[in-house]
Amino acid sequence: MQAFGYTHAGGPEVIEAVTLPTPEPTAQQVQIRVEAIGLNNRERAERQNAPGPMVTGRDVAGVVTKVGATASPFAVGDRVVAHVEHGYAETAVANLDAVVALPDAISFEDAAAIVTPAITAYKTLNAFTTVNPGQTLIIKGVTGAVGAIAAQLAMAKQATVIGIGAARNADFVDSLGVSQFVAYDQVAIATALADRGDIVMNAAMDGVGTDDDIAMVKPGGTIVSVAHGVPSSNKKFDFINIRPTNTPTDAQALTAIIALMADHKLHMPIDMTLPFTRDGFVTGHQQLDVSHTGRIVISRALKG
Repeated sequence: MQAFGYTHAGGPEVIEAVTLPTPEPTAQQVQIRVEAIGLNNRERAERQNAPGPMVTGRDVAGVVTKVGATASPFAVGDRVVAHVEHGYAETAVANLDAVVALPDAISFEDAAAIVTPAITAYKTLNAFTTVNPGQTLIIKGVTGAVGAIAAQLAMAKQATVIGIGAARNADFVDSLGVSQFVAYDQVAIATALADRGDIVMNAAMDGVGTDDDIAMVKPGGTIVSVAHGVPSSNKKFDFINIRPTNTPTDAQALTAIIALMADHKLHMPIDMTLPFTRDGFVTGHQQLDVSHTGRIVISRALKG
C-alpha cells in the first residue's frame, strides 16, 4: 500500500511517499480503507523531532475492509471514524475501543477533522472535571480545535462559556455561539474576568499564562490545563493537568461527539482540504507550522 512518512526529522520537505505491506487486523481490530485524514500538531512535533523511519497519523475516517476474529459491531463496508497509529496511509487498523460508526450524513472529511481534538476536549470535560448546567467555563485557546470543541460540549450541557483568543479571531469564536468573547491582546484578561470561572480550561499552546488562570478561577474552582506542574497560590482551587487517559475510551468519546455532530450541535471548520499525495502532506505540514484557524484534512477524494 502507499503511505507517507519520513526517514529523518526536519521540515515538511522530509515527508516522502513509501510503499509498505498492508496491515492486517488482530482479533481486537478492524482494517479500514482510509478516505480522509486529519492532521495534528503532535504529528508536526514528531516530524520535527523524532527519528525516522516513521509513518505517523492518528485521525482517520473510512470504510471497514476486514474485521478481526473477535465478534464486533462492525462489518465490511461500514463507514467508521477512528483514532489509530500510522494513519498517513491507504489502509489503517484500529482497536475496537477506538473506532465508531459514522452516519452517512457526516462526511469522511468532517469526521477525520475532529478525532484527536474531540477526544481531548471530551475527556477534559468528562474525566478531569465535570461541567454542570449553569456553571461558567472560561476557555483560553478557544480558537484552537480542542478549545472550540470543548466550548460546544459545554454549551450542549447548558453551561455559560467565555472564550479567550486573539482579536483577529473574534468572528470565528462568535460562530461557536459562546456567551462572551474576550480578546487577550486588547484587554487584561486577569482583570476583566477575575473570579468569573467555575472552571478555567487552558488549551493554549504550552498552557501559557497560569497566573491569569488563577486570577480568573473562582475561589474553590477548578483549573484544567495542558501546562505541567501545580502552580502555587494563596487562592484555593483544584489544578488538573490534561493528559492521556484510557477512561473513558476513545470510542466512548467519539460516540458522544459524532452524536452531537449528527444532531447539528457541534461542528469544526476545515481550513484546508488537500489531496492524498506527497505534495498534499507537505503543504498540510507547512500549514501546521504557521498560524491557522480551522482544521487541515487530507482527502482521498481529491486528485493530486
